[in-house]
Amino acid sequence: MNKIRFHQPYFLYLLVITFVGLALVAVGLFQFPGFQPKSAFLLILALAAFSELTTTIVSTPERGIGFEVGTAVSMALIPLFGPGAAAVSAAVCTLVVWFIKIGNRTAWRGNWEPLAFNAGMHSIAIYAAGLVFIYFQTLLGTDTLYGQMVPWIVAAVLYDQLNFAMLTTIICLKQGPRVNPLAMWQENLWAAPINIMILAVGGGTLALAVEQFGVVGIIIFFMPIVLSAYAFRLYVSQMQAHMNNLESIVAQRTEELQKAMQEKDSFLAVLTHDMKSPLTSIHMYATMLKEYPQIIQQKPHMIDAVLHSQETLTDIVNNILDLEKLKAAGQMPLEKTDFDFALVAEKVLSMVLVQAESKAIDLTVSGLDRHTFVHADQNQMERILNNLITNAIKYTPINGRVSITLTPQDNQLVLQVQDSGFGIPADELPHVFDRFHRVVSHRKLAPGTGLGLAITKALVEAHDGHIEVTSEEGKGSCFTAYLPVVPQPLPNQPNPSKHNGAQRQQPAVNAA
Repeated sequence: MNKIRFHQPYFLYLLVITFVGLALVAVGLFQFPGFQPKSAFLLILALAAFSELTTTIVSTPERGIGFEVGTAVSMALIPLFGPGAAAVSAAVCTLVVWFIKIGNRTAWRGNWEPLAFNAGMHSIAIYAAGLVFIYFQTLLGTDTLYGQMVPWIVAAVLYDQLNFAMLTTIICLKQGPRVNPLAMWQENLWAAPINIMILAVGGGTLALAVEQFGVVGIIIFFMPIVLSAYAFRLYVSQMQAHMNNLESIVAQRTEELQKAMQEKDSFLAVLTHDMKSPLTSIHMYATMLKEYPQIIQQKPHMIDAVLHSQETLTDIVNNILDLEKLKAAGQMPLEKTDFDFALVAEKVLSMVLVQAESKAIDLTVSGLDRHTFVHADQNQMERILNNLITNAIKYTPINGRVSITLTPQDNQLVLQVQDSGFGIPADELPHVFDRFHRVVSHRKLAPGTGLGLAITKALVEAHDGHIEVTSEEGKGSCFTAYLPVVPQPLPNQPNPSKHNGAQRQQPAVNAA
């Protein structure tokens, strides 16, 4: 009762439309005994109800617009049996649609208002359209083309606009001033020509078929109408499914873009922090050297600190440049030559030895006595090995162990870097080679941009190799890269057993 009092104008309007529509339906039922032939009326009524199964709902941002041919079939009753018969058919079609939507009796109690209003609205609109049809048909006659066409078009226009006017009125009464009737009319104006054509052409064609061929004409001409409506429904359904798929793709891409932006923001924050530390170190030592030049004799390690900070900045810049190359070309540009990988390993080890010594890490190497030739970019191979070893040293605690092994195997070189460091949690392992990704538990242990391993993987794959990792949290990690090798040294290749004019022995590298 509170709901009725709150919407008093709405409820009164609903009752008026409902009872006027029912009265017009009653007029049609009262005239039923005079319908001749009754079989034609009943068949058209049944087909009108059946055609509601092909109703198509086109969704718009604000609401859904329905396209159906049941009303067009009902319009065919106007010249045959009068407006009352059309009102009966409109009410029956509304009831069929209602049964389709409801699906169970428990929903009737809370939804009787739309059923009553829709039945009344459609009955009033089609009855008024029938009266206008009869007036224009009488005025123009049926002997001319105008007399055959104009009544159908005028009746269809009146039905469409009157139906929309009654619907807009009840929406305004229910939702209040926030609804703009003119805006609603403009938004739905695009659908009016389609509805009018369906009503005029469909109703006129079916009525003409009945007049010419009787019941047979109903059956013959009804099928194209309902099949066309069904084909339109299938088309709209497929288009909506396609649009939904596009929307899901756009949503997915938007989510991926947002994630990428978040990762980039995190990367920039880490990058700022990582660059600030070596810059601060360089500035501090440079200032001290400028003010106290003689301090270099007392603390020679200051030069090493400055150089280490400079190398850190260079690595960061190189990683950023490599990332841009990957984005632009999809892979790293390479300048391949044939060379002994053992010589490259010795060079890299000499550079990282200081880092290992600073943490008293036991750094061991095996396989340098084997001369393994690879066809690769020498500078990038240095970066692969340097990235893996420095990464192992970085995430290995003081007094830990890092071992590097070079093993020729079939037509590939197996490069293995194993450490006794902090290890990687199992749920993080699938993401260690992702750009900007850093293991959560490692972020406070050592600085990093989350690019080193991603670039290392890109470099290995650019050489037609692959890299994998095994790890156990608290027990360390093992990175294994598989690189293609040259089957044998080139004829003009210098004797790989000689290095700097002397026999090269297996070095014993131990930073402990």
